[in-house]
Amino acid sequence: MIERQLKTQNSKLKTLNSELSQLSTLNSFGYTPIVVESRVSLALGGGAAKGLAHVGVLRGLEEDGVEVVAIAGTSMGSIVGALLARGMTAREMEAFFSAVDWSRLAGILVRSPGGSAFSDLLRETIGEASIEELELPFAAVCCDLDDGEEVVLERGDLADAVRASSAIPGILPPLVIDGRTLVDGAMVTPVPVEAAARLADVPVVAVNVLRPPKPGQLGQRMMNRLFEGSAPAQLLERVDTLLKRHRVRLWRRKVDFPSRFEVMMQSFHIMQYNLSKLCASDLLAVEPEVGEIGWFDFHRAREIMAEGYLAYRESVQQGK
Repeated sequence: MIERQLKTQNSKLKTLNSELSQLSTLNSFGYTPIVVESRVSLALGGGAAKGLAHVGVLRGLEEDGVEVVAIAGTSMGSIVGALLARGMTAREMEAFFSAVDWSRLAGILVRSPGGSAFSDLLRETIGEASIEELELPFAAVCCDLDDGEEVVLERGDLADAVRASSAIPGILPPLVIDGRTLVDGAMVTPVPVEAAARLADVPVVAVNVLRPPKPGQLGQRMMNRLFEGSAPAQLLERVDTLLKRHRVRLWRRKVDFPSRFEVMMQSFHIMQYNLSKLCASDLLAVEPEVGEIGWFDFHRAREIMAEGYLAYRESVQQGK
């Protein structure tokens, strides 16, 4: 039985290697990279697991020698952006996200009422720091659940800002910061272009991972590649320690604090209203082909990051 499975896996790997050789490797696209700008501000959008594509885009920017001078992130984009602002390289992110035991982590997060495990995970990965202490100007975009307004956090505790920006309605409870009840920023600003433009007077590179799949794309092959590099050992050790010691904590909803159902319904209303106001901008837009990736398919991290890299290369080549 085991031998049969190994033969099947080897056959799949041969097929994948053949496809990759036809496409060329991720580092050899057969053309000279076009560096549109030497200094840019990043607008990293939300998308849960799809947002891992941001890492592939970061790798492309690093290879082309493009300096990132500011970062605005929404939801998953705020997580990746915070890691970059803290000094982690794209290769280190690739290795880290590839090494995480996602199935084990998901089990803990699901059993953790009130999002306590997620909050702990953010602090273990991002660390204890204020936004003002970061190496780069940084902004986490959130949505005020009470009035539907965009809230851009540029000061204060970094982990709290990212936690608020990532509070997917119905999945994670809101976070109250400065008296405002905040949820996932994708409700009002799926891709924080304006926030990124305000942080620095340089061109904006916007990464949108919410592009729907192309017709016939569902079920097709996704690029899969083992990235080079190694994850920071200390970071992996901290996450592993968290997985071993975390205990489910009881969480009681505070008086006048919205229930999950209330948060979800109010959030959908806000989303429908704000998405109607979205407009196009003149910038370098990167849209990875991750439409067929599930919102919580974190176990497909390598595929998603590879798609981000490929999308960046294609966007630069086309001069978008």
